Amino acid sequence: MPDPQWLAGQLRRPSGDDAAEVGRNMNASNGPLNLRCIAQLACTAGDRVLEIGPGNGGFVRPLLEAAPALDYTGVDWSDAMVAEARADNTDLVAAGRVRFLQGSSAALPFADAAFDRVLAVHTLYFWEPPESHLAEIARVLRPGGSLCIAFGDAGFMRDLPFTAHGFRLYTLERARETIEAADLRVLDAVAHRESGQSNAGATVDKHVHIVCCDRP
Repeated sequence: MPDPQWLAGQLRRPSGDDAAEVGRNMNASNGPLNLRCIAQLACTAGDRVLEIGPGNGGFVRPLLEAAPALDYTGVDWSDAMVAEARADNTDLVAAGRVRFLQGSSAALPFADAAFDRVLAVHTLYFWEPPESHLAEIARVLRPGGSLCIAFGDAGFMRDLPFTAHGFRLYTLERARETIEAADLRVLDAVAHRESGQSNAGATVDKHVHIVCCDRP
C-alpha cells in the first residue's frame, strides 16, 4: 500500500514520474462513478461543457457521446495530467472538439456565462476555500445552466488513510450549504454506492454523493 501522505499529494495534483500511473489508477477506481455523473449531467445537443479536474481525460469520449456537437473544455491543476490528456486525445484536440488547460477553478480564464454544463468529480475536497471555487463556477455557468458535483461522503472517506492529509471532507448537508452559499441551487442528490478498488488499492464499499445544481 502506498504511503498515505504521498498518495494524498498525488491525488490532489499528480506530478513527477508517478503521475501517469496515478492517472490510470484514478480512472480504474472511478470509472462507474464518472459514467453515472455523465448521465446525471444530462447534456443536450450543442452544450458547452466544462470539466474541473479531468485528470488524463479518460472519460472525455463517453462524455462526447452523451449528446451531439458538444464543446468540451477540461481544466486541471496538474501540468502532468494536462499533458497526458492531450496526448491520449490527440485526435479530438486536433479536430477542435476538446481542449485541456492547466489552471485552478478558483480563477477560471473564461467569460461570464461561458458554459452550459459543469462537471466536477472528486475535486471538492481540494478547494480552499470552497466558496472561491464555487463562485467562479457560478460565474462561468450561464443562468439556467447546470453543475454536477460528486464527492465521497465524509463517513466513508474518513476510513481511507490518505484523506487525513489535506482533504476537506463533506457530509451531504455540509456540501449543500456550501454550494447554495455560492448562489447555486441544489436540485437533486443521489447516492452512488459500489464495492470496488480505492486509490490505495484496497477493496472498499464506496458511498458517494452526486449533487445536481443549477444557476438560477
